[in-house]
Amino acid sequence: MKIRRMDRTGMTTRNLARAGAAALGLGMTAALALTGCAQSDVGGAEAGESTTSTAPEESDTVAPSPSESASPSGDTGKDDKLPQAADMAIEAGSTGRGLPPGVEGSTDSTVGAAWAPVEGLLYVVTNGSSSCPTFAEPEATIGSGGKAPGVAAADGVLAVRLIPPGDGICTMDFVPTTTVVEVPAESDTGRPVPVMLGDKGKVELQPRPAEGKPGPVAWLDS
Repeated sequence: MKIRRMDRTGMTTRNLARAGAAALGLGMTAALALTGCAQSDVGGAEAGESTTSTAPEESDTVAPSPSESASPSGDTGKDDKLPQAADMAIEAGSTGRGLPPGVEGSTDSTVGAAWAPVEGLLYVVTNGSSSCPTFAEPEATIGSGGKAPGVAAADGVLAVRLIPPGDGICTMDFVPTTTVVEVPAESDTGRPVPVMLGDKGKVELQPRPAEGKPGPVAWLDS
């Protein structure tokens, strides 16, 4: 009977070899597991699986369309909101674009005046740029207090002050603008009345043809 002897050195070498192989196997297994997780994440995104998005959520607020936005109009005067003269109130200080009913226009003169259908009121019509109209002050006086040569209170001349347009770019059209002006009661007597229209000149205002009707426009000669 043969007895095999194994020295301790051989057993130790084999044990160490086995332990090294086992450690190497565990390392490879861990590496493969990590690789599988990474591929799983990528595959999930490609397959349409839910992932966390860092994009900001859409706001419920709807941006206004250009038509709803405030327009940079640069409103610097009441002329931007003028009603039609046919629709304006017949009272001192009212202004309107165009001509009131029963008033005839002119394409040759820049300013004229006519009695309004209401006693004590006057229509003053100016022709010029629609974007830079000239208005009249809402009250007329008898005489001009020396501001215009030859117009004195003793002469019974109505003086109407005109408000020139402000600075700015004006359109090159020729549009009438009407202002209602109050006059002193003693001036509306049913007789012809001289009227000084700013520094433009003087016209002879004719009476109304009938009660409740506007008078004819006295246009300043151009």
